Amino acid sequence: MRVGKISLLFAVLLPFSAFATSDDNGKDAGKAEPVIFGSITDAATKKPVQGVTVSISSPKGQDRKEFISDAGGNFKVPQMPLGEVVIVLERKGYKTYRKEGVVIKENVSQRLNFDLVSVEEEDGDVFWPLMRMMDGE
Repeated sequence: MRVGKISLLFAVLLPFSAFATSDDNGKDAGKAEPVIFGSITDAATKKPVQGVTVSISSPKGQDRKEFISDAGGNFKVPQMPLGEVVIVLERKGYKTYRKEGVVIKENVSQRLNFDLVSVEEEDGDVFWPLMRMMDGE
């Protein structure tokens, strides 16, 4: 009787073991796709910056992906192609930030944290009202 229960248990659980070894796409569970993630803060205040466009592309500008930082200044870019990429951060009121030479490796996730310099901080307070008038604010 005990052997029958054990056999029944294996018969019921065996089909579920296939789900434990693969992810939703049918790929091996041991292979993680490369991911770039991190946070963006204001260089002066160290507060998170929301709404930053994070653009990632090949050095020649191909295969471009864009994401927006959340309320906590965090971003996550999944399914990155392998090889060298260029990261560009843009948001109105901040100097555009460009980072070249970031290398994406197989099964390796990278955390990148950035500090953005506000235009106000860079140019000084004297010209900021003039710049705001030119932007139509």
